[in-house]
Amino acid sequence: MNCNFLLCLLFASGMYLQGCKHPQVEGGVTKKTFVLSDTMLKTIRIDTADVEPVLMELHFSGKVAENESTDIVVNVAAADLSHVTKGYRADVVTASLPNKIFHGTVDGVHALTDTLLQTGQLSIKMDFAGKALKPEMFTKVVLRCDEGDDMVAVPETAIIEDHSKNFVLVFKDKYNIQVREVETYTTSGDVTYISKGLNAGESVISAHQQQIYNALSDN
Repeated sequence: MNCNFLLCLLFASGMYLQGCKHPQVEGGVTKKTFVLSDTMLKTIRIDTADVEPVLMELHFSGKVAENESTDIVVNVAAADLSHVTKGYRADVVTASLPNKIFHGTVDGVHALTDTLLQTGQLSIKMDFAGKALKPEMFTKVVLRCDEGDDMVAVPETAIIEDHSKNFVLVFKDKYNIQVREVETYTTSGDVTYISKGLNAGESVISAHQQQIYNALSDN
C-alpha cells in the first residue's frame, strides 16, 4: 500500500463531512455539516479577535552616518521624511548583523542634507547598541506608529487568500466552523487588521486551517 493512500486514509479519519451544501446566509457565511476530530483539534491554533490600536509600519533603507553620540543617524530618502515624526518606535537591522535587531526611538527628523542625492536623515535614540553599530553600515529600519484608530485584529496567519479575496475560519466548536469573507485594512508585523466581516470576541483558526478551508469552501 503506497504512502499517498495511507495519507488519504489518515486525513479521512481526521475529518468527517456529511450532507450537502447549504445556501449562503447573512454575513457572507457558507455552512456545511462538518465535524472536526479531536486529533485535528489538537493540531490547529485558535485565537480570539481583539480590538487593538492600528499600528502602521514604515520601511526604510539607509546606512549609519558619522555621529559622536550613542545614538545613530540613518540616511534615508528625503521623500520619506514627511511620513515620520519624533517618537516613532524603530527596529534597526544591519547587513553585517542580519540576525540582530536593535531597538530605538526616532529622536529627530532632519531635512535635506544632500540636495544632489535628495537624502535626509533620521536620528534614532537606541535603547542599547553598544559599539555594534558603526558608521557606513547598511541598515534596514522599520518604524511603527499608532494611527489613532482601533480595529479588530487577528494573527496574520489566520487570513486565507483565495481568488483575490480574504477569508477566515470562524471557530464556534468542533461541529460549527464557518468560512467568513473579510476585508483587511493593513498588516503590521504579524497582526492583520480587519475592517469588515469579523467581530471582536469571535474565535478564528490561525494555524493548519488550509485543509479545513478547502473542505468547506465553495471557491
